[in-house]
Amino acid sequence: MASQRVEAVERALTLLEAFTPAAPRLTLNELAQASGFYKSTILRLMGSLEHFGYVERDSHGIYSIGAALGRFAQLAPAQSVREAQLREWLAALNAASGETASLILVEHGSLPDARPVEGMTRPRQAMCQYVQLSQAPLRHQLEEGEVLDMALTALLQHCVDSGQLEVGEAEGLTVAALAVSVAPQQDDALAPAEVIVVSGPAARLTPHQAHQVLEEWKHGTVF
Repeated sequence: MASQRVEAVERALTLLEAFTPAAPRLTLNELAQASGFYKSTILRLMGSLEHFGYVERDSHGIYSIGAALGRFAQLAPAQSVREAQLREWLAALNAASGETASLILVEHGSLPDARPVEGMTRPRQAMCQYVQLSQAPLRHQLEEGEVLDMALTALLQHCVDSGQLEVGEAEGLTVAALAVSVAPQQDDALAPAEVIVVSGPAARLTPHQAHQVLEEWKHGTVF
């Protein structure tokens, strides 16, 4: 499949993904910082996107998402109320921390009781359901539907079991996690727990910073 990918298209999509609810308008310098591309490359790509109406540029050279993308929004499946709420939470945490914020489904309970998450191959795994990526070039890169490695999964399962905000390090990352939905232990088949996670490179995100961001968000959110 790698041979069927087009680098120019992927670069253009990378630029579009730089726009977020927290950063709806971006300068050339900000796009260069977010993408790591040369400014000359960005100008060419944004010129093509502007031609098709996918981005707009004002008289000061500041870019924003164009009206043409609205046509595709009408074709996309409607988000559930729950999904919209979760994605709003992730966007807020991403804006507050500058790091990757994600909603992870975590299997818990004893092996016979754990209800498998669709797409998982064995019990007691964790999978990324929704993610808002950091715009920094060096970041915790997650994909929706990705199954997490064992070290990170173990940290999140401990968070679910303790019922507390947990902070730890795994695979060079600082991770803060808080379970927002956990099935009662008396359920015959335990549904996966929903865990909100803020994560970033340990060289940049300290445990104190990660804990503070998630703690402040917890006190200002009803879930």
